[in-house]
This record gives sequence, C-alpha cells and structure tokens, in this order.
Amino acid sequence: MITPRNHLSVILPLLQLLELSWGIVNPSNETANTVIYMLPAKDVGPEVWRAGVDCLDSFAQIFFYRKPAERFTRAYNLMLTHAFNLSNPADQIQEGFSKRINEAATDPTEPRRGELFQMRVVTDHSRNERSKSFGALIYTDNYVIIVDSVERLLSLMSRFVSKMRSWNPGARFLVLFHNPHMRNRPWTVASQIFNEMMTSFYVHRVALLYANSSMDYNLLVNDYYSNVDCRILNVQSVGQCHNGELYPSPNAVHASMLDYVAGFSPAYCTFYVCASVSAPFVEADCVAGLEMRILGFMRNRMRFYVNQTCSTESRGEMDTNGVWNGLLGRLTDNECDFIIGGYYPDNEVADFFWGSDTYLQDAHTWYIKVAERRPAWLAMVGIFEPNTWIAFILVQLLGWLTWFALVKLLPEPRYYQQSSLTAINTMAVSIGIAVQERPICEATRVFFIALTVYGLNVVAIYSSKMIGTFQDPGYLHQLDELTEVVAAGIPYGGHEESRDWFENDDDMWIFNGYNISPEFIPQTKNLEAVKSGDRCILSNRMYTLQSPLADDIYAFEQNVFSSPVQMIMKAGFPFLFEMNSIIRLMRDVGIFQKIDADFRYNNTYLNRINKMRPQFADTAIVLTTEHLKGPFFILVVGIFCAALTFLGELIIRHWRCQVVSRKQHDRIKPSKKKKRGKGKGKRKVNWNKGLQGGCNTLQVQVAPVVRFTPVKRRKVF
Repeated sequence: MITPRNHLSVILPLLQLLELSWGIVNPSNETANTVIYMLPAKDVGPEVWRAGVDCLDSFAQIFFYRKPAERFTRAYNLMLTHAFNLSNPADQIQEGFSKRINEAATDPTEPRRGELFQMRVVTDHSRNERSKSFGALIYTDNYVIIVDSVERLLSLMSRFVSKMRSWNPGARFLVLFHNPHMRNRPWTVASQIFNEMMTSFYVHRVALLYANSSMDYNLLVNDYYSNVDCRILNVQSVGQCHNGELYPSPNAVHASMLDYVAGFSPAYCTFYVCASVSAPFVEADCVAGLEMRILGFMRNRMRFYVNQTCSTESRGEMDTNGVWNGLLGRLTDNECDFIIGGYYPDNEVADFFWGSDTYLQDAHTWYIKVAERRPAWLAMVGIFEPNTWIAFILVQLLGWLTWFALVKLLPEPRYYQQSSLTAINTMAVSIGIAVQERPICEATRVFFIALTVYGLNVVAIYSSKMIGTFQDPGYLHQLDELTEVVAAGIPYGGHEESRDWFENDDDMWIFNGYNISPEFIPQTKNLEAVKSGDRCILSNRMYTLQSPLADDIYAFEQNVFSSPVQMIMKAGFPFLFEMNSIIRLMRDVGIFQKIDADFRYNNTYLNRINKMRPQFADTAIVLTTEHLKGPFFILVVGIFCAALTFLGELIIRHWRCQVVSRKQHDRIKPSKKKKRGKGKGKRKVNWNKGLQGGCNTLQVQVAPVVRFTPVKRRKVF
C-alpha cells in the first residue's frame, strides 16, 4: 500500500531504530487498513514503478495483439483489477498503469500506442461483493492483473473477476507479479500461477511479468498447448524487460510472441470427447454418426486426436444445489473437453458453458401409436362422406315420391301404382339393377331414363373408388393432438432438457405432466412401447427416420420446435475460434447440406430397400369375410326387418280375419231357414278353419248357372 503522508517523519525514524524488515500494521483494523513495509532504497522511488509501468505497457501491446483474421470490428474490452492493500512497488505500478491507460485516449504524447481499449475496472474493496450485480453484454477480451502474491491473485479471480457477467475465461490474461521477497523463484511461481489458472478457472492464455529485481522483469508464457509436448505444463520465456525497455528488442520479443502464438495450436494434441448415443448423430458403436463425421473432418483439418467415449447419459441439468449432472457434470469435472450428441442451444447451458457454431438442423415432435386399420366393410362406407350418403338418401326419397306421383296421376296400370313397388323400383334403378316393370307413359319413361343415368354414374364412381379401398382400407381416427393423448390417459415425456421448452404460461400443463424417466428417452425399446400405445414420446425426427420402427409409429404433423445442433464445451476452451472457422467453411461450401441430403436419401430409399424393408407386401387382394361384413350386415338387417314385418302382418291379418268371419257368420245364419227356390243353382256352404292364425274362412261353392236359349229363337236349318 501507499505509505501514509501524515506523521511520516515520526514513523520512519522509529522503524529504522527497530530495524524492521517487514513492517508495522496498525492493530486497530477498524480504523486503518495500512501496511507499512521497510524496503531498500533501490526498491522505492519513481524509477521503480515507472519501469514496471513501461514494461507492462510495452508487453501488453504485443501480448494483446490479434491477427487480422481474428480481430473484431469493435474496440476490445480491457478489464483492469484494482486491488487494495498491495505492497510497494506493486501498488504504485497499479496506479501508474491505470492512469496511463485512462489518459491514453486524450494524451497526444503517446504515438506508440496502436489501439485503444474500452476500460472496465474490478476491485476487491467492496466486502459485500456487489460486483455480482454488475451487468455486461459484451465479454472482456483482455485482463491486466497486478499482484504481489499468488494468494491475492487467486482471491481476486475467485471472488471478483470470475463473478462478473463479462467474465471470459477464453480472454488473454496478463499478470504482473512484483514481490521484493520472491525474486529468485520465477519458474516455481509461474508454474503455480499457470497451473491454478488452468485447473481452477480453465484459463490457458496467460502471460506473466515476473520481477527479477526492482527494475527487471522476465516475460513468461504458458506453453501448455504446443506442437511438441501438447497438454504438458511448460513455462516458456519470450524475453525480458530492463528499465522499462523490452530486451533484447521490441521486435525480438514480438517475434518470439508470434512463434508462441503459432505454436499454440491443437495440432498433435489429444482431446477427450464425451458423446451421448443419439442416432443418427452418434451411433452405438461410437464410430459412425453425422456428428462423428463432422468431428472427423475437423480432426483431419486441425490435425488433432480424439479419445471418444459413448454412453447413454443425457446432456444433464443443474440440480437444486447448483451442481450439473449428466455429461455436463463430467465436463465440469474436466473429464471431457467437449460433448456431442445432437444437442441444441439452450440459454440455461449457455450461461455456464460454451457452444460451437450450429450445424445441421433437426425438428422435435410427439410420437404416438399408429391408429388401427379400418375394417374393410367400414372402409366401403367411408368411400363417401356422411353428408354425401345423406344426399343419396334424400335423392332416393325424392325419386320415390316423384315416381309414385307420376304413376298415380298418369294412366299407368293399377298394379304399378303401389307405393312399395315404386320405392323398390327407385332403389333398384339407382344402383343399376334392371326391373321388370316398365312405365308406359312418356313422362314416366323420361323420369325413368334420368334416374337410370344418375344411378349408372353413381355406381361407376363408387366402383372405381372401391378397388383402391380394397387395397388400402385406411386407418381409424389418428391421435394427432397432445390434448387427445392426455384425454386418452396416455403418459407422455422425453429428454429432460426438452422439458424447458414448455416452461411458459401457455404450456405449463405440458410441463407439469412431462415425464423424464428413462422409459421416455427415445430408444428402440421405448419406441416399441409407443408402437403398442403405452406411451407418447417427444423425439427428434432424424432419430426416428433412421429407426426400423419409423413406419410403425405416428409423428405429429406439427413440430414442437426445430433447432440446429452444436458441440458443447467448457467455458474457456482455447480453440473454439478455430473450430467455428471450420464449421463456417463447411457451411459455406455446402458440406452440411450434403451430409443432410445423403442421410435423408439413404434412410428414405436405400436403407428401406436394402435393410429395413426386405419383404414387400403381396399386392394380390384376396377377398375374405372381412370384406363382406358390410353385405352380410345388410342381409342380416334385411332378414330381421322382413321377420318383423311378417310378424306384424300376421298380427294384423289375424285381427282382420276374426272381424270378417263374425260378420259372414251372422249374415249366412238366417239364410239357412229359407227354402231353396226352384230353378236356382245349388250351393254348398262349408266352414273351414283357416290354417293361419285360426281364422274361420267361409268357402261357398255355387253351382254354375246355365243359360238356355228359348226354343222359339232357335233357327232350324
């Protein structure tokens, strides 16, 4: 810390008298937070901190330089830490560098500075850590941290710097370490700082200015990713700084940094990939798959190696304790460098992890049991819609009434004028059946011809459709709405991460009933349960498209959501820019479109011909009783109606016979007392009991009357 100005003349002689080497701390920490150190004269003074500021400024311009292909169109953001209770000269260097950076935009005497930064400052002065609430929409690109101990650096990183919303572990970190009591351990301190930055914060691009003396610094970088010993911690020196000047020269240091940046690549490195088995992106053999092909293309271009492990684990979610499970949990524990498995971008995941540029695209929808096949007899009825059948019935009634009216009004034979007969004739002519009765009047014949032509057309249309209906009767009502699935009592669910799509006011009822158990993960055995109608699963279309059960389950026509696919990696992955560049090139030249087209073609044509559909259905249609259920049903209904009519006629006829027999019996009784007249024919009256219903039938036999011609009228020849 800066030494206090008040009472300075009293404190310094006292310290010299006691020959203290470390300093005196005010025991009343509530009123003073000042630490006073006794340093040699060569370690104090403006020359010391100015040399540190010049070294830090000169090396920062080299270390923060980006190649033109990597540069942003905006100004870069610089985060400067402001730590309290620092010892001299680290505290003075911090103050001097902050002043120089802030005055660089308006200072005309700084022709050496090539670019300006947008400044941000984080401090450890606030004990309640209010910096958590600071918001930033753009990540920080560069960090400058000035410390005097490793413990202070880790405290700043864990409590303040990494808690900012602009925290970017993939940025470049420049650390100045100046401690007068630790000037002979540069490699040990550098190894400790680089290792802690990687393991605790996943930061790889770190440079260190280590103070060897009051005015000399060693320029060290973390050479963890090198093309010689990749992923092995190695501290490399790129130069030195003496009295504020880069040694041996700024150009030499810049050339060394260019070599370091060129060697900082994934070439010949081995990355650990955790994949979730999710066809067609990652197959069960952990070798084939669409994403495996894309990863292989990146591997060949960037010349790195992969060690992939596949499992049935899901992507993972954050539990109530803030701990990630699934593959994201393994990614957090540094067991994997990145994960794949058909994962789509998620805002919740993006707050803690990084994702590559998106590629391909997949849609998710609900899958349910295919509706039962419609019976053949019911399909025959379904050829016409119900409204059409009603129209046919109305035409029959109208034709019957018209025919009946014509035969009544016109001089047609009385036998043709029966209402039942005109109804039967109308129905017969309408379905193309010939009838025996022919009208004799011209008006009736014209109506007969019109009805016949109408019937021929209807029968022809029905017959043409009937052939196709025999071959494919169709299906019964298909469930194609989630509300119908819920009404049918069928449970539904899917991947745990897909449930977040329904966490809104309109779809909260779906969110509450959503099942995330393993039985609802899209797999072959679970799709078998969907086929039998036991479950409804939310799955991606590309997975079911390549499944052998693709034609045995029904996919809702409306997609729940469509989303591209991406790789997920831990925040701070150092080669995200290189991987995104390859993904963009693959998209520009049409490789992703080619992969998607090949997949869809192979799974819709080739695979179904060669693998999935080895046996084709026989096209010959053999008629069975299934097809004749409709005619049999009509016949049974007709017989039943005829039987009812027959019984009705018997009842009515029996009642009428009894009435008629009584009247006839009363009329014939008195005639028996009369004498038979002369010259009249004899008649015989017999009473027989009828065979039906016990009706007494009167049979009267009357002798024929013979008429004789009188004699006088005879002509004799």
